[in-house]
Amino acid sequence: MNNKGFSLPELLAVIVLIAMIALITTPIVLNVIEDSSEDVFMDNALSLSKAADNYYTSLTLTSDTKLPILITFDNKKETNKYINNTTKQCETSNERILEYGGQNPDTGNIYIDNNGNIYIAIFDKESNKCAIKNPGDKTVTITNDSIEECKLDYDPCETY
Repeated sequence: MNNKGFSLPELLAVIVLIAMIALITTPIVLNVIEDSSEDVFMDNALSLSKAADNYYTSLTLTSDTKLPILITFDNKKETNKYINNTTKQCETSNERILEYGGQNPDTGNIYIDNNGNIYIAIFDKESNKCAIKNPGDKTVTITNDSIEECKLDYDPCETY
């Protein structure tokens, strides 16, 4: 009788080897995914910072200034609150003010004052991280602040 196939011990040995490989590689793959989502968030935050700087620079060349401005993100939707210096009125809009690549952050704020100082506090739900930038900072800092702690308390209409 010619038996073609694997015996039960051989099959069990292969299953054990596959399980061991899965146990070793799963945490590594999960760490790579987590690190990449944090890197994407950092890139978006840097892009927003540069866009805010470009926005202020472009306003110095025009008379249609909208400063100070608070750009608020809520569930990736942008709302802007600013003083229109032509009409001297507080206005709100949903237009995209900043020109940048990438997606809107989940929540947070960007505040640009009349002197070009830029404050950023944005939160990413996927990586559960907060990106902070204050005037004078060379780069954005990623923190473990909670979504409640990751916000700015500036209102351009009250400070004007």
